[in-house]
Amino acid sequence: MVLKILKFYLIQSHKGMLNVVFIGTAGCGKTSLTHVFGKWLENELNASISYINLDPGVHRTPYTPSYDVREIITVDRLMECGLGPNGAMVRAAEIIEEKISEVSRKVHDLKSDFRLIDTPGQMELFLFRPMGPRFIEDIAKHSPTVSVYIIDPTMASTLSGLATSLLLPMITRLRLGVPVVSVINKADLPEVYKVEEFSRNLHDLEKEMRSEERGLIVDLASRFLELIDEFSKTIRIVKTSAITGEGMSDLYTLIHEALCECGDLM
Repeated sequence: MVLKILKFYLIQSHKGMLNVVFIGTAGCGKTSLTHVFGKWLENELNASISYINLDPGVHRTPYTPSYDVREIITVDRLMECGLGPNGAMVRAAEIIEEKISEVSRKVHDLKSDFRLIDTPGQMELFLFRPMGPRFIEDIAKHSPTVSVYIIDPTMASTLSGLATSLLLPMITRLRLGVPVVSVINKADLPEVYKVEEFSRNLHDLEKEMRSEERGLIVDLASRFLELIDEFSKTIRIVKTSAITGEGMSDLYTLIHEALCECGDLM
């Protein structure tokens, strides 16, 4: 009942349509989480969902896209013209950038309670090229938009990896200009418990880091943690799993909180 009340509040207070953008490093589970969260919204809240695929390199998606950027270009097509995998991904991003207004318009025309946006597997193509920020700027003009940054526990299971993983959501917030919430995906993996232990207290983490390592890398990671501690006082990371379905309710609540705080949450 509480979730249904929250859903009513979100839909009524934010013009009936919300954009949720899933972003993270390669292999973090963006596509699977997009699909499972969408099914949860449909089943638990009876919400209408539009699925948007912005990855020109994906071969199959578990959901049926309401809009698919592969209508414009695919990596496979570019590779048939002689480009390698990396060159094809970069060229595909350039082609999408040239048509970003068309892409944004087609996404905007999708009428549903939630638009779930699945970004390219190579995060840098979306986040660090003009394509991603321009697309987000266009769609956020018309509907509230929240980015879900997905932390891969296999990357964050080392001290330096965790420091990097906690910093990337802040970079995402800076680049995209919309509220960002963070989740640790693949909650069914044992590495998640190590990440939770590391992130429970950043000050203890810094002490442990200095006891295990020496040199410039420790100083750099330590400064990262200081920055995270200073600017992420309200951070709350939840665990999710596309395999077990764990954490979908918590993710929904995070999105609600991000909208209520007008972007103050990371």
